[in-house]
Amino acid sequence: MKKSGIINPHLCAAIASLGHTDSIVICDAGLPIPQGVQRIDLSLARGVPSFDQVFHAIVRELQVEQAVMAEEAVTENGRAVRVVTEAVGEGKVAFVTHSELKEMTRRAKAVVRTGEFRPYANVILYSGVEGLFQEGLSE
Repeated sequence: MKKSGIINPHLCAAIASLGHTDSIVICDAGLPIPQGVQRIDLSLARGVPSFDQVFHAIVRELQVEQAVMAEEAVTENGRAVRVVTEAVGEGKVAFVTHSELKEMTRRAKAVVRTGEFRPYANVILYSGVEGLFQEGLSE
């Protein structure tokens, strides 16, 4: 049995399968998930698990190149915006309309549904490689 990090087998596999610029979405309980995109539904009850919990667990295991959120989140869910910008860096977060974000989820490798009920608690994370190949190189 895996002893640390994410233990959900579907989520582990989805993260491990991401290549450079592939994306994974973390969404609230209400975001429509497009047909044909892998759905990893972690929701259990209202607020369980929260967006914050799932987001932090994923970014501990994923090299994030960029994040995209709905611009509506800035006024409607500042907490989610702060959680994302503090973790990935302000310069790595882009904002689009909620309609554009929903359309962009069609190209994601997976959508991870949380039990979050706060509005606009959705983020698209793009997988990166920055710094990964520098570790261990001493030639």
